[in-house]
Formats: sequence, C-alpha cells, structure tokens
Amino acid sequence: MKFGMFIHWGLYSLPAGVWKGDQIPFYAEQIMNHARIPAGEYELLAAEFNPVDWDADKVVKLAKSAGMKYIVFTSKHHDGFCMFKTSTTPYNVVDATPYGRDVVAELAEACRNNDIKLGLYFSLPDWHYPAGIDRIAPDNSTKCWEHVNQVYSPLEIITPELESCITEQLTELLTNYGDIETIWFDMGLLTPEQSKKFRDLVKSLQPSCLLNGRIMNNQGDYLTLPDNGIVSDCRSLAWDNPASMYNTWGYRSWQERPDVDEQVRKQIERLNKTVANGGVFLLNIGPTGTGKVIDYEVEVLTKIGQWIEKNGYGTASEDVKASECILHNGDCSYILTEFNGVTHPSFDAYGYISTQPNSWKSWNINIEDDGIYSVFVLYVPEFDDKKYKISCCNDTIIHTLPGVDRMFQTSFAGRMKLDKGCHEFTLEPLSRCYPLEALGLSDLEIRLLKVDE
Repeated sequence: MKFGMFIHWGLYSLPAGVWKGDQIPFYAEQIMNHARIPAGEYELLAAEFNPVDWDADKVVKLAKSAGMKYIVFTSKHHDGFCMFKTSTTPYNVVDATPYGRDVVAELAEACRNNDIKLGLYFSLPDWHYPAGIDRIAPDNSTKCWEHVNQVYSPLEIITPELESCITEQLTELLTNYGDIETIWFDMGLLTPEQSKKFRDLVKSLQPSCLLNGRIMNNQGDYLTLPDNGIVSDCRSLAWDNPASMYNTWGYRSWQERPDVDEQVRKQIERLNKTVANGGVFLLNIGPTGTGKVIDYEVEVLTKIGQWIEKNGYGTASEDVKASECILHNGDCSYILTEFNGVTHPSFDAYGYISTQPNSWKSWNINIEDDGIYSVFVLYVPEFDDKKYKISCCNDTIIHTLPGVDRMFQTSFAGRMKLDKGCHEFTLEPLSRCYPLEALGLSDLEIRLLKVDE
C-alpha cells in the first residue's frame, strides 16, 4: 500500500479544541478527557452534529490524487460515539444526530467506486459506555494544563460488559460494509485472552482483514509505530507509521500551521523514509465539525500527490544510502558514524508500545587490506556501565563501555581480525534487561585503525 490517509473525525470536531471559552491543549480528539467533560454533557454535542460539508466521494478522490492507496477512518474513537449505525447503542451518527446518515457506509461506497481500500480505526476504550470502569470526579479547581486529572484514560481495562459490546460492534463493521482492509485497533489494556478473542472474531468474519499491532499480546498482523514515531530499518517486517501534520489528530480551530511547502517537504521526507525502510505511511487529516477538509490540508495532499506522480514512492533516503560500503580514509582506517550506518529497531508486540527504534547498529565496510585492526568507540553514554558485542568477519569483541558522568568519551574496545572484502560490522548490547531496551549510546562513532605488522 505504501501510503494511506488517516481520518480523525467525530463529535470532537465540533468543539475544535475549545471548551467553555478555553483553548484546550493536547489532542483535540481527546477533549472529553482533557477538558474533563462529563459523559452526559459531552453527548449533547450529538444534537449539534450536522456535517453538511461532508462529501465521502470528494474525500476519497482527494486521497487518490495524493497517491494514497487506502483510507483508515475513525469508526469509533475513545469518546464512544459511533460514526456508523449500530444496534448496541443509540449513541451513533444515524440515531443521535440531525445528520442521520451512516458515515462509514458512505465512505465504503466511495472507496469501492474509486478503487481505494477501506480500513477502520476502532478504539478499544469507550468513555461513554455505562458499564465501563468506575470514574473519579473531575478536579474543577485547576485547569487541565496545570494538573493532568484524567477522568478518562486511553489506557483503560476492558470490562466483560464492554468486551461483549466490542464484539457486537466489530461484527457489524465486518458484516455490513463490504471488504475491510484492516481493523486499526487503538489503546486499551487488553488481556491476552481478549486480544486473541478479537483477533479470532475478525479472522472468522473476514480472513483477509489485517489487524494492527495495537491489538497487543502479539496478536497483530503488522506492527504500528508510536504516533509520529522515529523510523528505522524495519524491512524484514510489516509495519505502518501513523503521522499527523501537527500535534493533534482531530481538528483544532486555533492550530498554528507551518508554511504549506515546508509541510509538504516534511511529509514527503517522512513518506520516503518510511517506504524505503519497508513501512506504510499513514498521514492524517482532521475535517471540521461540518465535515469540511480544510484548504491547507487539501493543498498539502495535492502537492504531495504531484510530487509522487513525478518521482514515485520511497526515493532513496539517507538510511538507504547508508547501506553502501564505507571505504577507507586513505590510510587503512575507517570511521563508522550514526549517519553512514543503519539503525535497527527491536520489537515486542505484547503491549501498546511495541517498537524501540534504536536497538542496534550495522555498517557495510569494504576492507581493502587483511589484518588486525584496533577498535575505538567514541560515544555519550545513557547508562552507567553496559556490555556490548562488536562483530565482523567471524570475529567478536565483548567490551564494557563505561558511563562516566554521561560525558563524551573514547574507549579502546580491543583488536579484531578483518578480512579483505565487503563485510557487515555490527554493534549491539550483549544482553538486555527487557526486549525494548535502547542501545544507550548517542553521538556514536567507531574508528578502525590497522595495526602495523
């Protein structure tokens, strides 16, 4: 797929980041939590939701003109409001709003008509569900930017009652709207049994539908990076990179937006880096409460599409260029840096955060002279003392890099025998306390110096 459109749109698009005259910071789509809005008060927004500017066909055509191959739409976000007709609750776009139309149905039809695949975002926590977790009273003596008083949380347990409701809603989504490319789960604290139950349900209804890694407990078909995550070399796995143009996903009326061309350059760079490293780039738009895609986002996507039409996807990034062999400096010495090597991630799809982008590093070096080489490591430590394994040409050094005062330092690691030819040189922790432990070295440089024989 390479490139897709994320759409965050729902009741939260009406307040647009403002509640009772205050500009509410943080994610606009989570304003129910950040502004500490009681469920009964928040649900009154449904009576105002009449998105006369929403045009599913126009949105799908915008995605296609941008070079996107699929769409992931927020069928239900954390606020629990369903953007589709459901028998589980009247709190849905058909039964609770003057709009009275099934948004997911309209989008599914537009996708079929324009040869675009449809995926559905689905929040596992549900802040409106009456049989969810118990709630504390909000702290009304402070502002949300002074005290994070989470009446609701994106990471909530799934009660048995909510589990049954989710099962019914997923069944509706995978039965009533044709082929669904992916169910893009988000947040919640699922037990291994719940993750497997939801996976089995999805696969029983649509075997080809993919689940993202945020179903947790190693039940996903592909990994999802943290929001706007750091990309590294993940070409051996299936993964996607959810990205927003700003520090919000839902529409925010007071959002400051950078220059359009600056935004286009930034997103093309992220797209290229993602695709070149084996991933799919999922770029978000946030329509207004009336359903309008703002002109700024239309212009950004249009210009990205024009660039893709001319250049294609995944033009070689610095990471790809780094895979070329490093040559010696004219004196049989080699300098390996963070910029001429490849940074590799580690993966553990048990919890919500399943990737750690800087786990180990590799370089391709072209050794012109056989011999013994001294290995020096220059670095700023992020740990106290940590053992590392340095390997090349079937030779390995185990060396402890000290963490003295977190200052830039040089350590002689030892000597290794290197053979003539192109070889992979690797640096990784000898062991990890937990699967997603970081490499722990910044400003890294390795110098190889040939020993006179």
